[in-house]
Amino acid sequence: MKKLSIIFCVVLFLSSCDNFLDVNKDPNYPTDVSDELLLTSSIAAVTNVYCADWGLIGSFWSQHWAQNNTSSQYKIYESYAISSNTNVIDRSYRAMFVDGLSDNEIFLKKVEADEKWGAYLMGAVIKAYGFQYLVDLYGNVPYSEAFLGAEKLNPVVDKGEDVYADIYALLVDALDKDFNSFVPELYEANDIIFGGELEDWKAFANSLRLRILLRQFDANSAFATTEITKLIADLEAENIYLLDKDVAVTNFEDADSKSNPLYESDQRQLNTTNNLKACATFTSYLEANGDTRIESLFVPVAGNFYGLVPGSYNVPSTEFEAPNLIASPILEPVMPVYWMTYAESELLIAEAYLRLGNTEMAKAYYESGVSESFNRMGADIGDLLTGAYAFPTTGFNDQLKAIIMQKWVDAADGGRGIESHIERVRTGFPEESLISDQIAEGYILPGNYIPGTLIYSKLGTSGGVLPRRFPYPDSELNFNSNAAEYKSLTDADVILQKYGGKLKIIMR
Repeated sequence: MKKLSIIFCVVLFLSSCDNFLDVNKDPNYPTDVSDELLLTSSIAAVTNVYCADWGLIGSFWSQHWAQNNTSSQYKIYESYAISSNTNVIDRSYRAMFVDGLSDNEIFLKKVEADEKWGAYLMGAVIKAYGFQYLVDLYGNVPYSEAFLGAEKLNPVVDKGEDVYADIYALLVDALDKDFNSFVPELYEANDIIFGGELEDWKAFANSLRLRILLRQFDANSAFATTEITKLIADLEAENIYLLDKDVAVTNFEDADSKSNPLYESDQRQLNTTNNLKACATFTSYLEANGDTRIESLFVPVAGNFYGLVPGSYNVPSTEFEAPNLIASPILEPVMPVYWMTYAESELLIAEAYLRLGNTEMAKAYYESGVSESFNRMGADIGDLLTGAYAFPTTGFNDQLKAIIMQKWVDAADGGRGIESHIERVRTGFPEESLISDQIAEGYILPGNYIPGTLIYSKLGTSGGVLPRRFPYPDSELNFNSNAAEYKSLTDADVILQKYGGKLKIIMR
């Protein structure tokens, strides 16, 4: 497909979600589509990018998965060799804007004009969700002028801190609307996340608010602390609710172009089950702690859950063939795509209480989050909450580490490694191994290796530093004059930068 600026593509006004749920496929790009169909198409497109593209990269960078040594599909992910012209970087960026967020922007404008405030809340959440990831992964992105079409072919590239501030304000404003006239029946069939249940959308909006605040806590702790304090007070007073269920797209079929996007792209379209293998970093942690979720996440070989050391894909098959030795992640055609899990929401609340100095409540929500993760995966938690996963009694860093490590494990279910990657960049957990250079290729870890510490890829190309961000895509650099300042940055420099702008107050 010809590379175009994301804004030029929006001139088409309504893009299709090709090969995904068969939604909105009019080749003539109709200029007036019902808001219900726009809702479906935007959710589907965001789901596709988040799961199939970002989910794959994130699962390699979070070291949940590793590249099989008898195939080569994802070598660039595990060696950190992506660049601005890497197809998946350019494709996913355009798809998030053009197929997902532009359709959602049209949806938002339509329902706002008609004062359909329940639907407006749905659109606000989708917009905040998509842009939160764009900022976390790219830093500064078009936002304020992103959907003006021919009026603004070269949109300003907004600072990530300003985007974060606005999407937070958007959520607060949307939650404050009058929902009395909302008709859920209009959206039951087309809301493929909650089936038109507005209370669930409210809860998701509040959980997303908390995630946004925590993401920016170190950059602007005063504002984040004030807002988190208000949010927690409202939660305790039962003025608001956060998630008590998973945010999931589930209506997949075991059929060509209708299955889970990750399964579709990795296994059905590539016609193989041998690209993805377990990573030794992750399986060593689960096994060291007696974590039964390993059985819900991987298919063992001869009863063993061996994982590959990152960057072992060039080990000759004469030494070993990974398909006959190394465990494989469980991917199924109808498995859900989780936008956010109930477990993650509980762990977000645990971190919020921890940062407010209430370790008793932090412990309670930590234990709830871990338990919900085990429940969702159908695993037996046993006595782990009083054993290996007991919440530390003292030490902020140890307590924060416990929370984030459980997010890391939870995110392995369904290939949500992009979420744990962002959390690692934010918090430093999981920590990096101090002996990466002593670890050999293959699947055998030395006795002094600390299970669960990240191993720099044996074939890494980033000078010993784990990647943090995506490079800016060519579709933005080459067709938006306002992105010219980023063209002078090398891809290697960009992916090693940590984004950390401040969250400012924006009144809508």
